[in-house]
Amino acid sequence: MKRKSTKKETVSVLDFGSQEKDQQQAKNGETPEETRIFLMEDGELKPFSPNDFTTSILYHEEESYTIERKLVRPGASKNVVFSGKRPSRNTTPIIVTKDGNYILLESWQELDANPQQLLNAKEVIGASAVRQVFVLTKK
Repeated sequence: MKRKSTKKETVSVLDFGSQEKDQQQAKNGETPEETRIFLMEDGELKPFSPNDFTTSILYHEEESYTIERKLVRPGASKNVVFSGKRPSRNTTPIIVTKDGNYILLESWQELDANPQQLLNAKEVIGASAVRQVFVLTKK
């Protein structure tokens, strides 16, 4: 007897501050993950609250990098060196400055071409562009 395969269409949805997820993590003794989301408003990147709604494009944090300075041999060809896993090409870098501002760059190549942008930075975030939608689930 063969089983019927039931294929369901899946949609990638980001969970904007789900209380159920936070409660489940608290039961398991885990701390809830803080998802950072950013909105480009008036040419400036600002943190976005999960309680707000917008039709604009948002930037969702996928990965985060701390910054440290090291000395390397003159033969080293790169301006920016990644310790560990390199960032995904599907993400866009956001520089978090020491005074709390956010700078959105076009690509990781732009960061490599202009490493002096990291002088006043405390962190670099790899973010992906997303949109906010409402999901209706049948009861």
